[in-house]
Amino acid sequence: MKNYYVRKVLDQEQLKTVKEILDQSNYHNCWADGLTSVKGGQKSVKNNTELVETCYSQAINNLIMSSLDSDVSFVNFTAPATTKLNIVSKTTSGGYYNPHFDNWNNGDYSTTVFLNDPSEYEGGELCLYIGGEDEEKIKLDAGWAVTYSTGTIHRVNRVVTGTRYVSVFWTKSLISDPFIRFIWGEIGNVQDKLPIIDHSVHLSTCISALNDPYFLLNNLKTQILRRYAS
Repeated sequence: MKNYYVRKVLDQEQLKTVKEILDQSNYHNCWADGLTSVKGGQKSVKNNTELVETCYSQAINNLIMSSLDSDVSFVNFTAPATTKLNIVSKTTSGGYYNPHFDNWNNGDYSTTVFLNDPSEYEGGELCLYIGGEDEEKIKLDAGWAVTYSTGTIHRVNRVVTGTRYVSVFWTKSLISDPFIRFIWGEIGNVQDKLPIIDHSVHLSTCISALNDPYFLLNNLKTQILRRYAS
């Protein structure tokens, strides 16, 4: 099964808006110790700051969510029910987030959206442990995102120079069983590879629908949701 999903989320115009928001948040000093979002957290585990001005973080979240609406592969990967807890994180020189699991109650998938260019900071890689003998080190261009299972142990490498900005949110899936969720998503991926036709015209009768592969696959996905969606 696929362990994580990487893609571009924000375009250049959206990133320009994000930069303006971050510049304003820095000017007005709208950041608080990142430990406020971790119950019982310690500096030995987490050393960063988080955006506390709701209107700024919500503006960034709105840009991201508007792009997710058309992200078919994200839908196939996660079978999303809800998303929540958008956190905009700022990690400056010396900052880090040591190995940890995200709170199980946050959802089934974690997504990190990189908000500034990797040339603006040294270090700061998101390190995912997905099995084997080493970590997957991920440092993406501005506007790109990675989605991975919330149960994945991960960390953020120490930032050596510069400042790292990311937005993190969590997605709760409609389907709790990971294997069934994978099957549901793979059916969607097959649908996306079928020829594009106008089904509203093509499927004029029930008989024609029963001979259409896209319709049959969609029905299969629906039956999976009826059986397994929580």
